[in-house]
Amino acid sequence: MIQWSTTEAPEIQIGDRVLASRYFLAPLAGYTQHAFRVAIRELGGVGLCTTDLVLASHLLSGSRKSKALLTTSPADQPLTIQIFGGVTAELVAAARWLDQHGYAAVDLNMGCPMAKINGNGGGARIMCSPDAACQMVAEVVDAVSIPVTVKMRLGWDRDSITAPLLAREFEQAGVAAITVHGRTRNQGFGGTVDLEGIRQTVEAVQHIPVIGNGDVCTVEDAFRMRQQTGCAAVSIGRGAMLDPWIFRKISQVVQGEEPVSEPTREEQIQFLERHFTLMFQQHELFGCRLIRKFAAWYGARLGIPEDLEDRLRRLESDGEFQDIVEQIRLRHGERESSVPTALIKTPNGPVERW
Repeated sequence: MIQWSTTEAPEIQIGDRVLASRYFLAPLAGYTQHAFRVAIRELGGVGLCTTDLVLASHLLSGSRKSKALLTTSPADQPLTIQIFGGVTAELVAAARWLDQHGYAAVDLNMGCPMAKINGNGGGARIMCSPDAACQMVAEVVDAVSIPVTVKMRLGWDRDSITAPLLAREFEQAGVAAITVHGRTRNQGFGGTVDLEGIRQTVEAVQHIPVIGNGDVCTVEDAFRMRQQTGCAAVSIGRGAMLDPWIFRKISQVVQGEEPVSEPTREEQIQFLERHFTLMFQQHELFGCRLIRKFAAWYGARLGIPEDLEDRLRRLESDGEFQDIVEQIRLRHGERESSVPTALIKTPNGPVERW
């Protein structure tokens, strides 16, 4: 295990906000809703959470989906709202709306690799036009009084690594921090994170924090990210779904606690119950559908036997969930595979052709 020994303060300042930890929950489309954020925060160690991506035009029109994504609570602080879109005027207006309605910070997404987002000029596509990107960021910063941050990738592909250049320009425009996912858009989530690319982005700025992101699934990964890139903080996405206790473990190491504690059997089951309860409170029966996608990430970590994980992926009601949890308590640890189902690659196409 990489040991983390430092005299630096565990706190970090971004804009006018002082965050208690340098380890953040990254925004994940379809996953980092209010329920998941609160459930993760309650385990301890999270310095900052960022929402699922909110389309600027939907925020301005007050769509039902955007309202759900913007849902927060006193237990869900500190929080940053991440917005995306390909139209500068809409991003400016959306950021101004967030400022006027009491949200503490706004993050501009330039990192999403999804084709439907890039096709509309949003996400990582923005990085392909550096001048336009810089103008967009400057207009958003000038429009609001709250901190503006940016999340981006290293570039569109290996032949167009623009993150260091953009980071330098964004700092001059007044951005409070930058998060860099160490892959290009063309990599998607494949291959490995380029820590050297993140390091070059860190070195490109003078004062603002650069936050490293990508492939952080263990405590060791988080410290390796910081040691090899010099980044001021680490943003963890999929690693938090694979191990919801990762932030607590990091905090224990930073505070010098030994040994780092693993969750008990009952803690694992209680986390699943808590996440579902929060989801159901907000969305009622639709919460049963929303929790399904987490089953493939949680199954291995929470000791859920494969057949019960499969039932969770088909969940229809609160009563059915209670029955599944009762069975998990009786059969916890019977799972045969230690590999999360979400990480198992399956062929494309109809099942009959697998």
